[in-house]
Amino acid sequence: MLRRGCAAVARLPRGGRMASAGRLDQRRLKRGACTSCAPRAGAGRTRDCRHDTLRATATMHRPRPAVIFAISTLQLHSNTREVHRRYLSSSPNFNSGHSVKPVSEAQRRSAALELERMTKSTARLLDINITKDNELSAAVVNEARVALHYWARRWYMHFHPGFGRAAKGSALSLAALRRWEDGNYGNSHLKGGGASGGGASLGVAGAKGEEFPSDLSNSEPMMSGDYGAKQAERILDWALSHNLVSRGLFDNSADEDYIPLNYIPREYREGGSLGLFPNLACVNIMDTYLLPTAYGGVGGDTVGDESGSNAAINDHATLAKHFAVTPSYVRAVVDASRVMRKMKRLQTDFPDVLSPDTLSVKAELNVWTKRAIICSDGDAKEVLKSMESEDIVAAGWELREDEAYTLQGCLDRMESLLAAAEERYLCTKDKRIRPSVDWYNHLLGALARSQLPGALEDATRILRGMEAHADNLLENGAHDDRSDDGSTRQCHASPDTVSYNSVLFCLASHAGKTSAKEAEALLQRMTERHRRTPAGSVSNVAPDEVTYGAVLHALAQAGMAREAEQVLESLEEASGTVMPSLTIYNTVLNAWANCRNRQAPQRAEALLQRMQTLSATGRNPAIEPDGVSISTAISCHARTRTRRGAERGEEMLLEAIKRYGEGNSRVKPDAIMFNCAITGWTNISGVESERGGSGDAIPAERAERLLHKMKDSELGVLAVFHAQTFNIILDCWANSGIEGAAERSLALLKEMPDYGVTPDEISYNSALHAMTKESDPKWVHRAEDMFDEMKQTVTISQITYHVLMNIYGKCAGEEGARKAEELLRSMEKDGFSASDISYNICIDAYARRGNYQKAEGLLEEMISLSQRGRTECRPSIHSFASVINALAKSGDVDAVPRAEEVVRRVEELEYVSPNSILYNSLIDCIVKSRCENSASRADDILLKMEQMHQAGNSDVCPNSYAYSMVLTSCARSAEPDAPKRAERILANMERLYADGSSDAAANSRCYSAAISAWARSNSPDAVERALALIDRMEENGRDGSPHSKPNAHCYNAALNAIAKSQQPGKARICRDILDRMTAAKGDGFLEAAPSQVTYSTIINACAYTHGDDEDRKEAFDLARTSFQKLLESKDISSATFTNFFLVISRHLKHGLMRDQFAEAVFLEGRKRGKLDRQAVNCFRKASPSAANRLL
Repeated sequence: MLRRGCAAVARLPRGGRMASAGRLDQRRLKRGACTSCAPRAGAGRTRDCRHDTLRATATMHRPRPAVIFAISTLQLHSNTREVHRRYLSSSPNFNSGHSVKPVSEAQRRSAALELERMTKSTARLLDINITKDNELSAAVVNEARVALHYWARRWYMHFHPGFGRAAKGSALSLAALRRWEDGNYGNSHLKGGGASGGGASLGVAGAKGEEFPSDLSNSEPMMSGDYGAKQAERILDWALSHNLVSRGLFDNSADEDYIPLNYIPREYREGGSLGLFPNLACVNIMDTYLLPTAYGGVGGDTVGDESGSNAAINDHATLAKHFAVTPSYVRAVVDASRVMRKMKRLQTDFPDVLSPDTLSVKAELNVWTKRAIICSDGDAKEVLKSMESEDIVAAGWELREDEAYTLQGCLDRMESLLAAAEERYLCTKDKRIRPSVDWYNHLLGALARSQLPGALEDATRILRGMEAHADNLLENGAHDDRSDDGSTRQCHASPDTVSYNSVLFCLASHAGKTSAKEAEALLQRMTERHRRTPAGSVSNVAPDEVTYGAVLHALAQAGMAREAEQVLESLEEASGTVMPSLTIYNTVLNAWANCRNRQAPQRAEALLQRMQTLSATGRNPAIEPDGVSISTAISCHARTRTRRGAERGEEMLLEAIKRYGEGNSRVKPDAIMFNCAITGWTNISGVESERGGSGDAIPAERAERLLHKMKDSELGVLAVFHAQTFNIILDCWANSGIEGAAERSLALLKEMPDYGVTPDEISYNSALHAMTKESDPKWVHRAEDMFDEMKQTVTISQITYHVLMNIYGKCAGEEGARKAEELLRSMEKDGFSASDISYNICIDAYARRGNYQKAEGLLEEMISLSQRGRTECRPSIHSFASVINALAKSGDVDAVPRAEEVVRRVEELEYVSPNSILYNSLIDCIVKSRCENSASRADDILLKMEQMHQAGNSDVCPNSYAYSMVLTSCARSAEPDAPKRAERILANMERLYADGSSDAAANSRCYSAAISAWARSNSPDAVERALALIDRMEENGRDGSPHSKPNAHCYNAALNAIAKSQQPGKARICRDILDRMTAAKGDGFLEAAPSQVTYSTIINACAYTHGDDEDRKEAFDLARTSFQKLLESKDISSATFTNFFLVISRHLKHGLMRDQFAEAVFLEGRKRGKLDRQAVNCFRKASPSAANRLL
C-alpha cells in the first residue's frame, strides 16, 4: 500500500493517467517542496511527511454527541474554549495547532503553488464550452476528477481557517485564528464562492509577518471556510451538465496515487480500493461544508436578498462550542443537504456508476443528525426553512415538511435510511455497503440530543443490539441475523466508546437516581467488555474521559455524591487509564453541592484540599482548583441554608480575592462566584432560626454588602452578570419577611441605573414579589402602577402576570381571588396563553380563602383544556395539592374524604405522579380537620411516604414539615398511644438524619409536639418523659447538633405536663425549668426567654400542687414571683387571676395575711378589668370576709 506523502498534484500526462509515486517525488523536489520529506532509500519509495499531522478520513470525525457533556457538566460556568481545545488536541483526526511542529516555508510555498495551479485548472475547466462536435478528452475528465478531489478534501487541509498553524499551506497564525474566531474579519467574503458563482479572489492571513506572494494575497485577508467545498460543487455541477459521470468522473481507482487510503475508515482499508467508494467526492464536499458544525468556521456567502436583510445569517462560527446552533451552522447544513440531494439523484440516475455505499450512508446520516439538532431549536428551524426554500423549489426536492423540519421526522428518516442500508447489505452481502459503527453512532447521537420521550429506550435497544452482534462475532466468528426481540434491535456492527458515551449522555439528561444507577451499571458493562475485547480490535470500547464525565454528571444531578467520589477514587487509583481532569473533579464537587447530606460542605472542602495537594506535588498538575471549583464549593455551603454556611461561603470568596491579589489568576473571582456567595444569604433570608443575634445584620443587608464589594473591587466583575446579581439581592429582600422589605426592594431597584445597570423584567418581578409579603392594601395599588410602568419600559411575559396574580391572591382581601381570576381571563386578550401556573395561582388564591368549590372548578377546567389539546394547561401536582389545601381550610365535614379522593385520582393518572407536596397537603388536611383517629390516619400517610421513599421513589421523601404535622396531630389526639407514637416518630427522624437525610432534622416544633402529647396523655410517666425530651434537646445544643435545642415553646409544653400531673413537688420542678430558661437567655439564646405563657403555666402548676407545708410554701413563693412578673406586663389574662386566687386559698392559712393578699389581688384585677365570674368566685373562696366587704 502506498503511504501518504506531502506531494502536490503533478501535472497530468497527455494520456490522462496519474504520474507514478517516484515521478511525483522527483517533481516535488524540482519545484521546491519539503526537502525533509524526500525519499532516502530509493526513487520508488515515499516517506511519511513528519509535518503531515492532519490524518483526516473521508468522512471527517466520527460524531461524538457525548462530548457535549464535557461542557455541560460545568453547572456554574466553564471555559468552553479550553475544553474544546483539549478535546480537539486529543482527537486522532484533528490537531488544534497547539501540539504540532511548525510548518516550514517550503511546505507553505508548495501548498500555495498547488493552490495556484488548481485555481488556474478550475478556471480553465469552467471556461470550456462543449458542443456536440467538440467532446471532452480523457485528459480533461481526469483533470476534472483531480480538481474535484482537491477542492473537496485537500484544500481545506491546507487552507481552512479553523486549522490554523496545523494546516501545511496556511499562513494563519494562532492570533489570526483568534481574530477569525471573534468575528473580526467582517462580512467581506470571497466573491463568487457559491455553487453557481463566478471566480474567486484568494486571500490568506500572514503568520508572524509572513505573506504569500502578492498574486495569492489581498490587503484584507479573508478566506471562507467553505470556499473549497463551493469550488468542488461548481466543478460537480459543471461535470454533470456536460455528462462526465458515465465517462469516469467518479472512477477513483485511477487516483490512488493522489487520494490516500487513509481517506477511508480504518475497518475498510485492508485490501480495499478507492474504486469501491465512487461517492467519495460527494461525501467529501458534504463533510467539508459541515466543518462549522464540528470545529467552527465561516459559513458561506450572505444568504438572502441583495439588500442584505438576512445578513445576520453570515456569521462566524466559533471553536468554543462546536455543537451550538449558530447561523453559520444552519448555512453549513443547508449546503450539505443540497449536495446530499445531488448525490441521491446521481445514485438514482446512474445506478451502475454510483450506488449507496458505507461512506454515502454515513454522510447522509450525518446530515440528518445535524438537521435534527436544528429542528430542536424553533428559531433555527425557521431559518433553515427560509434558507432552503429556494433550493427546494429549484431542485424539485419533494420531502414532507413533518419529516424535513421536525425532530421526530429527522429521527424517523434516519431510522428508515439505516434500515434500508442494512437490508441492502443483508440481501447483497456487498462489502461496499457493509454497516459501520458510525451509522449507529449517528442515530445514537441524535437520540441522545433529542430529549424526546422514548429516546433513552430506543438508544438502549440499539446499544444492546450492537453488543449482541459483538458477542456473536467474538463467540462464533460470524454475523448473527436474529430479529428484534423488543428489548434489542438487530444491528450489524460492534459498539465502540462513542456508542456507549451516547447512551450515557442520554442517561445523564434524565435527572434522578434511577438514571444515575443505570449509568453506573452501563460503565461497569463497558469496562467488562473492554477487558474481553481482543487487543488490536477495530472496535474500541475503552472508557475515556467523556465516559467518566457522563457517569459523574448523572450522579451529580441525582445528588449521589458518595458514589461520584467512589468513581473518582477508582480513577485516581487506576494506572494507565484516564487521568482525572479538572472537569471531572469539578463535577464531583457539583455532586456534593447537589446532595442533601449535612456533611457535604466539609466533604467538598476536603476534595478541594486534595486537588490542591495533587497539583502541588506534581501527581496531577492540571487539577489545581480554579474559579469553578471555588464557586461550586461556595454553592455547596450556600445550599445548607444555614447562617454558618452563608458565612463560610463569604469567607471562601474573600480568600479567593486575597489569593487572586497575590497572583493566582486561576481563582479570579467573577460574577458567578459573587452570586454563589450572595445566594447563601438569600437562601436563609426569612428563615427565623437563622437570623442571628441582636447585633448581626440581616441576610439581605449582608447580601447588599457583597454587592458593594463587587463595585468597589478592582476585579472588574460587575459588568458580567450585573442584572443577575441585583436580582438575587432583590429576591433576598422579597424573602426576608421583615417590615419595610418592599421599600428596600424599590430603593435598590431605583439604584440600579446608578450602577450602570438597567432593570429587566426579573428585577421588576422581584420587587413585585416583595410586595406580596405586605398586608397594607396600598401595596396592591403600587403593584398595579409598577405593572403599567413595566408595559412601557420592558418586555413582559407570563411571569409578570403571575406575580401580580400572586399579589392579588395574598394581599387583596376577600376580593383577591376574584381579581386574580379576572387577570387570568385577561391574559388571552393581551396575547398571552394561560398555563398550568396561571391556573395554579388562582386555585391557590381560592384555597387561601377556603373556597374549595371554586378551586375544584378551576381544576376541572384545566383537565378539560388539556384533553382538548391545551397541554400547557395540564394540571400539575401543585394543582391537586392546592385543592386539598382549600379543603383543609374549608372546615367542611367531608374535607378529609374528598381530599383522599383527590390523592387516589392522582395515583391513577399517567401524566402526574404523587410527591411529598401532595401527601403533606393530605396530612395537613387530616390534622386540621381533627376528625376521629386523626393522629393514626396521619401517621399511616407518613408511613406510606417512608415506604415509597425506601422503594426508590425520590419524589416522595418525608421532611421535617410532614413529621411536625403528624406530631402536632399526636399532640392534639386523645388516643392512648399518641405520646408513644410521637416519640417513635421523633426517634425515626433522628435516625434518618444520622443516615444522611438533612430534611429530617427535628425542629423545636417537632419536640414541642411530642412533649405536648405526653402532657395531654395524663400518663403517670408524662413528666418523666417530657423532662427527658427537654434534656435531649439541651444536649443537642451543647453538642452543636442540627436538631433543635429547646425554646420557650418546648419548655412551656413541659411545664404544662407538670401542671396537669399528680407529681409531688411540682413547684420545685417548675422552678428548675424556669432557671434553665433564664440561663439559656443569659447565654444569648433569646428564643428560650420565659414568656407570659411560662409564668401563667407555673401559677397553674402551683395552684394544683400537693404536699406538706414546705411544698405548699415553695409553691406559693414561686406563684407569687410569677404573678409579679406578669403584673409588669400590660397583657395579663383573667385566668391568671383565677389561678392565683386558687394558690392563695390552697397554700395560705386562714387569717389576716390571706385576706390581705386576696384583697390586693382583687383590687388589681378590678383595676385592670380582668376579673370574670370564675375569678370572682375564686376570690370569694380565698377570702369570704373581704368578698363580703368589697362585693
